[in-house]
Amino acid sequence: MFPLKIFSKNVNKLLLATSKKIRAERIGLELTQKEFAEFVEIKYPTYKNFEQSGKISFEGFLQILIKLNKQDQFNKFLDGFEFNEEKRRVNHSDKNNIENEFLDPIIKPSQKQITLDKKVFGDELFYSVEDGHTYEVMTFINIILKSWTERRVMLLIKYFGESRLKPYILKQKDIKLLKSFNQHIKYIKKRF
Repeated sequence: MFPLKIFSKNVNKLLLATSKKIRAERIGLELTQKEFAEFVEIKYPTYKNFEQSGKISFEGFLQILIKLNKQDQFNKFLDGFEFNEEKRRVNHSDKNNIENEFLDPIIKPSQKQITLDKKVFGDELFYSVEDGHTYEVMTFINIILKSWTERRVMLLIKYFGESRLKPYILKQKDIKLLKSFNQHIKYIKKRF
């Protein structure tokens, strides 16, 4: 039997380590505790207490993970349990394959430059650019994000994919843009 004192000490270490990681993410986004609480849709005192003590409801913790787009890592953690039901695991991987098919970007991750072709991409993203103009992917994404709209965010996800686009979204330090991005990703994953 595990002594209760040691067990409690280990739990407290894990709680504080978890709150430190989330705090580091918040600081990386350059958000105050209050702004971050609004972003993850948790009451400010609840979030403030979480950073200090590591204590939060499991639902609140999951809500933070989802808003930070860390649910895939959490699902991998859950898949690491030794005694999963095989049927359920098969169904889960089938769902991921469908999801991955939809989220496969048009512009491959290895592609560093794009040549604009309005027939392929449409006028929505390239309203003021001549056909055939070549851009570095990084430059192009930053240009579009400077005057983003909901539609442009969705198109950028379609063309470049979630994982490639996310660092650019975070660098903008625009909470509304980040919320829009997360909502589009959540919608896509829920639908497919």
